[in-house]
Amino acid sequence: MTRDIRPLQSDDLDALSRFLTSGFNAAADADFAAPEVLRWKYLESMGDSQEPEPRSYIACDESGAIVGHLGICPTAFTSSAIEGGRVPALHMIDWLGSPTRRGVGVSLMRKVNEIASVQFGLGGSRAGRDVAERSGYELLQPIWVYQRMLRPARWARLSGLGSPRQAARIARDLAKHYLNRPAPIRSQLELVPASTFGAEVADIASRAAKHAVLTERTPERLNYFLRFPRQAMSGFIFRDPSGRTRGFALLNMLPQPRTQIVVGKVVDCLLDDADPDLRHAASLLLSRELTRQGADVAEAYTGAPWTTEGLRRAGYVARHPLDFHLRDPKRLIPRDRPFHFTPIEGDYAYT
Repeated sequence: MTRDIRPLQSDDLDALSRFLTSGFNAAADADFAAPEVLRWKYLESMGDSQEPEPRSYIACDESGAIVGHLGICPTAFTSSAIEGGRVPALHMIDWLGSPTRRGVGVSLMRKVNEIASVQFGLGGSRAGRDVAERSGYELLQPIWVYQRMLRPARWARLSGLGSPRQAARIARDLAKHYLNRPAPIRSQLELVPASTFGAEVADIASRAAKHAVLTERTPERLNYFLRFPRQAMSGFIFRDPSGRTRGFALLNMLPQPRTQIVVGKVVDCLLDDADPDLRHAASLLLSRELTRQGADVAEAYTGAPWTTEGLRRAGYVARHPLDFHLRDPKRLIPRDRPFHFTPIEGDYAYT
């Protein structure tokens, strides 16, 4: 059977939305597949002159119906340990092939294999990870999801007791919350709201790249996320007592449809120093801000040891790992430095 693989167009958005929600067994109004979100993800400019075009491919059958899709999150790895300081990279998202069309997912992946020198995957289905590993992706240290309960009484009530197993899980989670109380702060920071980001982003990222491999941060990229068309994301910068800008953050509030528990997600948090004390102070400030915005649970991601320590001191507990796969045929990425990833490298910012 013939397949036509081509870039996504505006007229495809409604059909693609139905294809993704059906294929991933998601609600018809799921944020990640809403037509306006798909337009934002794949057709709206991120403001980066080096971003690849297009950022989405669909596969159609002989009747024109969509039978496969692959989206691209363009970025770059940046670090002082990388020759030239920067390596273009991409992360594939919304990757789905119709079960009646064998091989369509692999065909789509091959279509984007030459777009960037390095490609990586974060999380994903077991089937997708199996295909990636057979295609030259290497499994590295996982990225961990950390959570902190902000309003335990409301969280426990909305979770419901249900079965004895569920009741035992709720009791364990509450015990972890009360046993992992935040430690006293050693570094002082101020959290300042930011409606847009500017040149401070490049300065912070440049300093942070001295001790980690980052995915690229630019003012344009962060401002693009502030324009997310569903829940309004909020931006912040961190300042120390001298007035120096030390970092920035993006937050999002995600009510869970089934339970109505509100997850406050730390979409991004980057500081200019590999100091657990600094991350501890930043995590506490963000937790207070998420509580103020109405979150029941705070969620953050980490692949760096100082971030892990800072989150632990701030009362966060490890929940589960996300597999991290890297396709790096030219060995361009140094393996002796920790990776610093955040949910913006996929759909984690808004799902």
